[in-house]
Amino acid sequence: MGLASLRRFLYFPERLPVDAPLPPHARGAREVWLEAADGVRIHGLYWAPPPGRPVVLFFHGNAGEVYQWALVRHDLAALDSGLLIIDYHGYGKSAGKPSEAALHADGEAALRWLGDEAGVAAERVVLHGKSLGGGVAGRLAATHDVLGLILESTFTSIPGVAENLFGRFLPILGTRSWEKMMPDRFATVEHLAAVRCPVLVVHGERDSLIPVAHAHSLFEAAREPKELYLVPAGDHNDVAWVAGESYGRRLREWLARCLARADRRVAEE
Repeated sequence: MGLASLRRFLYFPERLPVDAPLPPHARGAREVWLEAADGVRIHGLYWAPPPGRPVVLFFHGNAGEVYQWALVRHDLAALDSGLLIIDYHGYGKSAGKPSEAALHADGEAALRWLGDEAGVAAERVVLHGKSLGGGVAGRLAATHDVLGLILESTFTSIPGVAENLFGRFLPILGTRSWEKMMPDRFATVEHLAAVRCPVLVVHGERDSLIPVAHAHSLFEAAREPKELYLVPAGDHNDVAWVAGESYGRRLREWLARCLARADRRVAEE
């Protein structure tokens, strides 16, 4: 099986016409265009932060497009922060084709855009990766000094969860065989040792796609300060909904600790 065939099992992009208008639930967003290192134009939505507040850079899962994912703004409203959501290569209005290298380039472009165009330094940015997006956020946090990292419903690596993702399509081969086959690994667990910012791992205990054991492994691999937030009845796509108000409260409390830590570091310099 070729690389293109394997990637069809990993990426499920939906396209948007370039002239598609903002949906009602994305009201107030600014449509932005970024340029990845390979010259591909990437589309995103940006809500500027209230004065003195940070920005959440959100990396979505492997399906859909940014207009659909704009609903996450309501889940994150309790953070009282700015928000940038981007579509990866080949998703929504973005050009190109998705791959691990392309998605990492998208992450770099988004963080660079926040600094250059929005005037938001990396130290005021929280990286939030949902599912596949955790692979993008984790690697980005390992190479940049950001305010914090949230890994929600994400995995240790693609080979580590391949049987759950692809078992109904392909024979169960075992993790080592998948490591040889998969062109895109997104080995988040391997990057966490280099992440120096606070880490919050969020996962549903009933996740039927990515078992909660991945959350425990990610938490163990992360450096302090780190927190593990498990939602007992949460599945893969409904963690915020199942958790209800406690989701926003828990994330806001964690963010307050991130900001206090950042303030202490500034005072000590």
